[in-house]
Amino acid sequence: MYKVQVLLSTYNGEKYIREQLDSILTQKDIEVSILIRDDGSTDSTVDIIHEYCSNNSDIKLIKGSNMGACKSFFELFKEADMGYDYYALADQDDYWYADKLTVACNMLAKIDNKENKPLLYCCEADITDEDLNASGKIKDASNSQTATFKAKKPGFGNALIENIARGGSVVFNPTLLGMVRIDAPADCYMHDWWLYLIASCFGKAIHHNKAYYKYRQHKDNVLGASTSKLGIIKRRLSQSKTNKGHVSKQAIAFGEKYQIPDKRMTQLDVIAGYRNSFKQRIRGLSGKYLYRQSKSDNLVFRLLFLTNHL
Repeated sequence: MYKVQVLLSTYNGEKYIREQLDSILTQKDIEVSILIRDDGSTDSTVDIIHEYCSNNSDIKLIKGSNMGACKSFFELFKEADMGYDYYALADQDDYWYADKLTVACNMLAKIDNKENKPLLYCCEADITDEDLNASGKIKDASNSQTATFKAKKPGFGNALIENIARGGSVVFNPTLLGMVRIDAPADCYMHDWWLYLIASCFGKAIHHNKAYYKYRQHKDNVLGASTSKLGIIKRRLSQSKTNKGHVSKQAIAFGEKYQIPDKRMTQLDVIAGYRNSFKQRIRGLSGKYLYRQSKSDNLVFRLLFLTNHL
């Protein structure tokens, strides 16, 4: 039986936190513990967590000041207990299918990792409304096996410009945890994206094209999910207006934090130096070094690349 520590950051999540905790605690064939950092909630979230802690010694709570999801998770990385087989990220308002962790751990365990490299698993999600009813293109979100998506191809060239490792889907090994036990870099856009960068650069990231949890969309979501091609394009363009330069800044920060292998450095240089180098701009537009998962997304990438919005 695998031992997994789930890392969960909460903030004013009283409405949905019980369902999420219950779904984590009922994972099949997993010895699970939960490390929670509350990011300064002002509602009853902490009281609810205390209630769960009093009934389960495998749940621990750290109360902190509000610093946002990204920094909060980096604090969790530093506080996580070494010695687990795997670690998983969790968002406060999702709902996990009972076999979510078992499937992830089994897939990671099958990877030949004699060199003890960082490994990361991510999967798809069934998009639901506030009450966990199916929405979007998934007709039946009651069974994870019914939701199959187009397979994605993880890689460093993808991780530099796109994050396919949505937080609630991520499971990773102790090696990766060891590499991310740092203060949150100033230009890190999101914690899950940083994990994807590390795994794809130094080890391996794998993507499962089936949904193993419900991703709840509601008005309080920090980041939502688009289900249509047009919606994705609009979202990408909208993000570029408020986050101009975040992709290239994150790439630069990543290169400063770690010793990047030569074969990966060529890819990183494209996105980190495209503003000041015609050669890197040509490389970026070629599709050889950087890529997104869909044709429409690649078109958006080229537009943002040309207009200095990455």
